[in-house]
Amino acid sequence: MLDRMKAALVAGLLAVPAWAHGPTPQEASRQVEIAAPAETVWEILKDPAALSDWHPQVASATLEGDGAGAKRTTELAGGSVLDGIDIVNDGNMTTRWRLSGENREVIPVSFYTNTIVVTPNGAGAEVQWKASFFRADTTNEPEESYSDAAAVTFMEQYIQDGLNGLKEQAEAAGS
Repeated sequence: MLDRMKAALVAGLLAVPAWAHGPTPQEASRQVEIAAPAETVWEILKDPAALSDWHPQVASATLEGDGAGAKRTTELAGGSVLDGIDIVNDGNMTTRWRLSGENREVIPVSFYTNTIVVTPNGAGAEVQWKASFFRADTTNEPEESYSDAAAVTFMEQYIQDGLNGLKEQAEAAGS
């Protein structure tokens, strides 16, 4: 009898992970070579309020506070999101921000962290943008528009568009 109870308990415990389902962390990463000095690229990139100057999907960006700890309201088509600025580091030309106020109708994610690093590369620069995020709907069975695939597709396009815009502006400024 005791052996059957142990077996039932073990079987029950092994089944619990099968019930646990939900969003898994997603990532997107892109990089671009820019024919402009790294310092020129960093001057454009380091101001969190200047995001709308180089990112074609961003209509406006307003900042409350300065540098790390600041809050940025980013206006995109259909609405805005609130970002918290975590790092703006001149020494290693790195900036990082995270989603502080989601709007899943605008960005189909429930949380993200974005990091952009500028690295000198000869006379030019290499820029790498990495994002970690979760889909907008964190339930077990999300609608397609809030799924992992929708989140990945959006973030990959957002990053690529941003890098293309940064490249265009930096190369124009560097020439």
